[in-house]
Amino acid sequence: MKDLDITKPVEIADDVFWVGSYIKDDIFQCHPYLIRNGEESILIDPGSLITFEETLRKIKYLIDLKDIKYIVCHHQDPDLTASLPELEKVLPDRERYIVTHWRTYFLLKHYNLLTPFFLVDQHNFKLRLESGRELLFIFTPYMHYSGNIVTYDPKTKVLFSSDIFGGWVEKDWSLFAKDESYVEAIRAFHEIYMPCKSVVLYTTEKLKQLDIEIIAPQHGSIIKGKEFVEKVLDAVERFEYGKMVEAQKLETFKKQEHRRNIISLIEDLTIKKIFMSEILKIIEKQLSSVLPLESIGVILRIKDHVYVYSKDTGYLPRRMDDFVLPKKRCFSFEDKDVKIFIDLKNKEDLNEENEKFLKSIASLIFYIAEREKWLLSMQEKKEFLKDRAYKDALTGLYRRDILHDLIEKEFYRSKRYGYHFSILMIDTDDFKKINDTYGHLVGDKVLKKVAETIRKTLRKSDIAVRYGGEEFLVILPHTDLNKAGIVAERLRKNIEKLDIEGLKVTVSIGVADNSLSSNLEELIQKADQALYVAKRTGKNKVMLATP
Repeated sequence: MKDLDITKPVEIADDVFWVGSYIKDDIFQCHPYLIRNGEESILIDPGSLITFEETLRKIKYLIDLKDIKYIVCHHQDPDLTASLPELEKVLPDRERYIVTHWRTYFLLKHYNLLTPFFLVDQHNFKLRLESGRELLFIFTPYMHYSGNIVTYDPKTKVLFSSDIFGGWVEKDWSLFAKDESYVEAIRAFHEIYMPCKSVVLYTTEKLKQLDIEIIAPQHGSIIKGKEFVEKVLDAVERFEYGKMVEAQKLETFKKQEHRRNIISLIEDLTIKKIFMSEILKIIEKQLSSVLPLESIGVILRIKDHVYVYSKDTGYLPRRMDDFVLPKKRCFSFEDKDVKIFIDLKNKEDLNEENEKFLKSIASLIFYIAEREKWLLSMQEKKEFLKDRAYKDALTGLYRRDILHDLIEKEFYRSKRYGYHFSILMIDTDDFKKINDTYGHLVGDKVLKKVAETIRKTLRKSDIAVRYGGEEFLVILPHTDLNKAGIVAERLRKNIEKLDIEGLKVTVSIGVADNSLSSNLEELIQKADQALYVAKRTGKNKVMLATP
């Protein structure tokens, strides 16, 4: 088990693969799976946006994306389904279905997905493939959700069990359950999560009628071996359920969940935000929601200079000479040239549990501080700093992670003063084919040339962003939808004229303006939907968004 390489897909049965990713300090670990079955391959519980890129990478390692015909969603929670809209953007056009129960469909439809649904309750809880293979779906109501289902593959005898048999593993997680001690991890999760024993017995009675050799849950670890599976089935029937309704334990659970969410949020900030001044403001607000926080600050030493970030300095760096550090600190974390101090209003609140939580927060701040030290050391080279912090190294366009900083104020200013504001969503057609056929060096030349053409075609007031691998986003202030469409068509033609080492390159473009939406996210989604239509209806074209 120690030799298992989880950076790659892991085959858990013949042509059945785990395509998830390990998330540090996550007690659940969410698992998507792939059944490789030629042009009728099946993706099960695709996962959240946190793991989407890693899951996509592992799927591509195994099959061509066009081979995915079915996407099974056992229930509607975002840790299982949030990646569906992004998945639609990258999957090639073909006949494809989202497989689920009707109760789940009524929630998933709010993602505004274009992929049609295959409702198992309307097909006798079976999915028969053209190859003759058949998947069975077992209705397991209230084993997490009223419309919950699980999937059984008779060919491999694998049960994809959704939340059922998932474990709450706080440390030493492994993809495969090591031994029967994993039953206690299942107990920790189920006794709080499942409503009552009668619901569980109803489900286990159904599952015991199946010939199961592997249980592949959405959370925790995979259970392998028929004897082990039988012991787990027997064990869950003996657990005490409904503990979440006990007030004290419920509050403890909510408190722990809130703290885990805060840590997850800060981890996300380390990717999306660049500057410590922005991140510390958010951290202060989040910590104040769970602890009586007095103040939080960071001290950085860079060569002969010392910088302080704190509420007193407005969370902007000030030289140590201008700041008097109190002698007594309630809690501090120090490593190398970084010191983090956190004061609570009541020192009595610094118990073992809170100290462990604050150490987790401090570890993340330390990571942010190391990046901030580098930024400060580069201040004398302003142009270098600007390019490194804001520009994509390959194309020279702005990076996606500063997109909102660039255009959010402009967007809301346009709404307030009533002028037009448009965006173009641009995707390089058949770029994967270019990479696969000619190699990534040629692919990089294509992206550089497309980016260069975008810059030359636009006005100086327009802003171009590298939005994804081969996808670009352009902001056109003071431009309505029709005029933006003209710009997009001019851009499409200019790119079509390019000759890159004998290659002809085309793009598809979706166009939207601020008359179609009340917020920036919706505007981007409108342009993205128009782009999807352009790709689906032939590529190398411009499509205007509709209300």
